[in-house]
Amino acid sequence: MGLLHRLTVPVLLMAMFSMSVPAFAQVDLTGIWAPFRPYDEDEPERGPGPSLVEFVGLPINDYARQWGLAYRPGRLSLPEHQCQVHVVEYIHRGPLQVRIWEERDPITHQLIAIHEAISTYEQKRTIWMDGRPHPPEYAP
Repeated sequence: MGLLHRLTVPVLLMAMFSMSVPAFAQVDLTGIWAPFRPYDEDEPERGPGPSLVEFVGLPINDYARQWGLAYRPGRLSLPEHQCQVHVVEYIHRGPLQVRIWEERDPITHQLIAIHEAISTYEQKRTIWMDGRPHPPEYAP
């Protein structure tokens, strides 16, 4: 009885795992996205994360360390920085709304492009998914 029980459990587990197949599913990010928590003008001073001079675990050189030590949160309140467009790495974390939608072929329903509109400065970006070549270097 003990031998039968010891063999039954591994055989059942192997049968269960061999029959399970991962689902082939695509991620759908379409919709309107907003920040999880409200942001305000004091976010650089009160936001989560390490203190401004804590570089532990970051692979930086002396130049990057000097750049980080020279940062002053007050510079964001200067008039010349009020309308500064933020870089794409920051823009998805900022206090804004993002709308994502897909463009599909009306007959084959193949994905042609993913469009993204960001509420700040009405920025728009298109990610082409139909295999077209990259634009030339001189293209805007």
